[in-house]
Amino acid sequence: MSNMNLPDFDLVSDAVRSLNQDLAAAELHGQLCGLLCTVSGVDLTTWLQPYFPQAGELDRWPVNILELLQDIINISENQIKSPDFDFSLLLPDDSASIDSRIETLGEWCQGFLLGISQGGVVDIKALPGELPEMVEDMVNIGRVNTYEQENENEDEASYFELMEYVRVGVQLFWEELASLAEDSHKDGESLH
Repeated sequence: MSNMNLPDFDLVSDAVRSLNQDLAAAELHGQLCGLLCTVSGVDLTTWLQPYFPQAGELDRWPVNILELLQDIINISENQIKSPDFDFSLLLPDDSASIDSRIETLGEWCQGFLLGISQGGVVDIKALPGELPEMVEDMVNIGRVNTYEQENENEDEASYFELMEYVRVGVQLFWEELASLAEDSHKDGESLH
């Protein structure tokens, strides 16, 4: 299952907008991935509660949207845990404008930061290895709200490098915390 792809960005965006007009699909996926890196057993209610107070009443939600969101949880968790580094971010495809894609990547990073905070990460400097620097970089990426195009080819290359940095960084984040949790478990300690 680790080679399954996330659903189409526009499909997810439309579904999310039907539930909450102000919520960006990329932010919601970023928040899920932050949770997956910090909490075991993420379910729909845990994931959706910060954005949807009615997440405790999922039996009233449209079945097709619940199935779509559950697929996103399953696929994202399998991708993050995969040793094949096939994790992907829920972002628009290359047909979207570069400034739109950069803004959406910023929303994704904001969601990831919310997810790790929701998952119990409160002291960024206490994270192992290069994770504090990676989190600080995500804070900066999340602050992007305007973008001036310079050279289309260079802009595309820069966006791809930034997206890859975030993608690989998330897998590194998961690996570092999983290793830390395993070491703590061996020592009889708990992370949370």
